[in-house]
Amino acid sequence: MKLASRFFFLATLLISLSAEAKLLDKIAAIVDDNIITLSQINRTNSNLAIKKNVAPMIYDKSAYSNDELLQIAINKYLIRAKLSELGYTITDDQVEAQIKSNQERLGVDRKSLMGFLKQQGTSFDEYFETLREAIEYSYFVNRVVSPLIAISEQDVKNTYYKNNIKDSRLNFKYSLIDYAVGKDVVSKPTKGQMEEIVKQYRVNGVLPEAYSTLTVTNLEDISEEGVTTELKNLLKETDEGALTTPIVINNQYHVFYLGKKDLVETEAFASQKDKIKDQLFEKAVKSETSVWFERERNKHYIKISL
Repeated sequence: MKLASRFFFLATLLISLSAEAKLLDKIAAIVDDNIITLSQINRTNSNLAIKKNVAPMIYDKSAYSNDELLQIAINKYLIRAKLSELGYTITDDQVEAQIKSNQERLGVDRKSLMGFLKQQGTSFDEYFETLREAIEYSYFVNRVVSPLIAISEQDVKNTYYKNNIKDSRLNFKYSLIDYAVGKDVVSKPTKGQMEEIVKQYRVNGVLPEAYSTLTVTNLEDISEEGVTTELKNLLKETDEGALTTPIVINNQYHVFYLGKKDLVETEAFASQKDKIKDQLFEKAVKSETSVWFERERNKHYIKISL
């Protein structure tokens, strides 16, 4: 009887341990022939500090949900498949070479590195694979995403302007088209009336009879020193490619089309433009990669069961 009870207890314990093991190794997702388990997601979460240190371009948030970490894991396999398609495979030798390079740069030996990893609660193998992931992501951005992104000088200038809109030192040069009609010819335009007339005229060349004497003048490379304070403020408030509201100059109503709005380079702008360009590029990379991942998923077998 005691033997039977002991056997029953051992059987129950084994079943319990087996169930627990299955729970720990529950399949969270399948990407083509790659399996991602729940235990891998949990392990990534517990090792987030070292992953953020090694691959900050991938792990750029302070905290992640399991769903977010699963998406990162899926993206890793999508990137790896794309690189393989392009003929790139990040080998163990490449990762090892990068580790040695990092050690030389930081002035540490392998023993010190191992000690640091142990303090961080991670293994060398985990560090190794995270570094592989970081190298793959860098290759992916450089070979796949970067060619899709173009940050123009005007993009940088527009961002600088928005960041420093209250700075009185900002100075612009404009290319304008001036649409003007005499005050003695038309009554004071209602809100939006003259802008709409000019807008339609730019499309079809047709004017209402009251505006038949409208004149059109191209004004190139106009500096702020060459315009009135009222017009300068109006132009600063108007975006490139848009029409201003009407303004009275020399007894005429004027509406200006801003063909070009160039920020005049200053020392302050020159000192910030590289940083601004990097920020715009980083933002564009996030946007473009998000679109790319969404599109790429349709080309792969992905089953999520988290």
